[in-house]
Amino acid sequence: MDRELNAVLTVMAKGYDVTVEINGKDMGIRGQKSESVKLFGQGDPMAAVLPQDMKNQACLQEGDNSIRVLYKRLADTDLSDPPELTIELMAREQFVNGAPLFSRKEKGKAGLDQSFTDVFNL
Repeated sequence: MDRELNAVLTVMAKGYDVTVEINGKDMGIRGQKSESVKLFGQGDPMAAVLPQDMKNQACLQEGDNSIRVLYKRLADTDLSDPPELTIELMAREQFVNGAPLFSRKEKGKAGLDQSFTDVFNL
């Protein structure tokens, strides 16, 4: 691997149950709060020393990568604080110029299981 592949996945999931997979690996995101995880390249030496519960975070590859998000909006209880689902993925280099690898906001109907799949490039 010629370059380090690193990214940060951030999910803001107020009022949603969420599962996020990168290249088929579950990132451990469950929703109903804001969560962030650091992602590594599949061949990164750091992957060898990650704790078992973080091994799936060594998931990035050069070129095309897939992101799959499964989500379910929970019943609205407080309409003054509406549900929100935002998924953003930023590579280390992009923290300087601010352009994310991937960014998406969703508004689902309460109680419905929904999903989407997309591709981003490293």
